[in-house]
Amino acid sequence: MYKRIAASCALVFAVNPVDAFEFSFHGMIKAEAVTSTEGVASFGSAYSHVAPTHALRTDVYGGAPATDQQMSYLNSQSTSLQISQTRFSLNMSHEKMRGVLELDFIDGEDGFTNQTALQAQEPRLRLATLYYDYSDNLTFFGGQKWSTASGIKSSGSYNWVGNGYRAGNTGFLAMEVGATYKVDSLTLTGALTGKGRNNSAGGVNANELGSMPGIAVDANYSFSGHKVGFAAHVAELNYEDEPGFSGGSNQDANLFKVYTTLNFGTVSLNAEYYTGESLNNQNALGIAPASGLDGSGTVRESYGESGYFAFASWNPAPGHNIKVGHGSASVDSGDRARLGLTALHENSTTYINYGYQAAEGVTTFVQFTHFDTEYGADFDSFSTVVGRAGVVFKF
Repeated sequence: MYKRIAASCALVFAVNPVDAFEFSFHGMIKAEAVTSTEGVASFGSAYSHVAPTHALRTDVYGGAPATDQQMSYLNSQSTSLQISQTRFSLNMSHEKMRGVLELDFIDGEDGFTNQTALQAQEPRLRLATLYYDYSDNLTFFGGQKWSTASGIKSSGSYNWVGNGYRAGNTGFLAMEVGATYKVDSLTLTGALTGKGRNNSAGGVNANELGSMPGIAVDANYSFSGHKVGFAAHVAELNYEDEPGFSGGSNQDANLFKVYTTLNFGTVSLNAEYYTGESLNNQNALGIAPASGLDGSGTVRESYGESGYFAFASWNPAPGHNIKVGHGSASVDSGDRARLGLTALHENSTTYINYGYQAAEGVTTFVQFTHFDTEYGADFDSFSTVVGRAGVVFKF
């Protein structure tokens, strides 16, 4: 058997010699210290510095009113040392084919609570995408990639994974197959995409049921160094076909956004506005709770939401960069009465950072971020300040 395998490999390399393929390895090692003035969460409800997205309620712990000791914990300052937002990628090309494979080290399975690799962080697959450049104007793609409906992918923050999500930024990774067509300054992209997260312990779920996947589009136009664009992701969640269904109806999941990047010499301005419903079913990382079946099998109606973010980037001198940004998101007024005690109603973030290129590929940085978060049911607000400082080595 081993001889047959060796002979097969030899035949493959004889027909397709290795030097016909081009490989490049890239990555970023990010070492930093993170501190907060009180409880901050990373997408969930645990006190976590991994990828802060909002301030925690300090009067609720584990879904119940907090004891004095629990409130003392949630109101405490904290500091951690991290490398969790480090990542690397392998890029491959052969004639008209290109591929990218990117991983990072976030503990998504444990709810973004493990701060370091000593606490069982594992590699997480981010990108696994193939591109076929049919012509100078037309490219086909397929795989796991940034959603076609992402718009502006970065919020400008050094909190790469938190990235302003749940506070105005939306659109994350998605499984897609589609094409991009470029003509002059206009770029058009269309894709069939997964309707949402395939994360049901029971197997196929409402995000996968049905013959029709989601549809995503993006259109942007560049002029004089500037860009304006529109993006959308639409789908239907098939709750009526779920085995536990007892009442209600299928729900729409959609995301619509407009965005722009304006460049003026050493200053660039970036802004994005979105509106939609069931964003967290789409893995778009919005503020509202995901829709689904309740304990009795009745469909919970989807939540509508909207938000925006904007940031300015300034290079005052070679090697120096300053960014200032703000973002905010909120659940639509007609849906607020249905929010629970620990569900986010409105969340905003404001940050300022400074980066200095100390050497080729090496950047030192410092950032301060303020989170102001209002929760559902009683609409109480909580706030915290997060500071981070460290070094990034890009290779």
